Amino acid sequence: RWAVTTPARYISMIGSKRKTIAIVHELEREGFERSQFEKIFAPMGLEIGAITPEEIAVSVVAEMIAARRIPDAEWKQLSKSIFTNDRLKALLK
Repeated sequence: RWAVTTPARYISMIGSKRKTIAIVHELEREGFERSQFEKIFAPMGLEIGAITPEEIAVSVVAEMIAARRIPDAEWKQLSKSIFTNDRLKALLK
């Protein structure tokens, strides 16, 4: 709740797509607008086939670097986030 009200450009959440969707719907019932979630990356990390904790860490750091260096680029289609990947946004309906 607090994070989406800050000026932070990158906010990420650990968790499954199902958990993320449930949280979004709960926050919307509390009065948050869908547009406030656009800077959230959840689930966090790029889809690189990571399995081990070290690989998952690399995928998350890669997403953080991409968000900082090239915020409006095609890398977002590799994101596991339901907020940045156009195909996954449909899950929020």
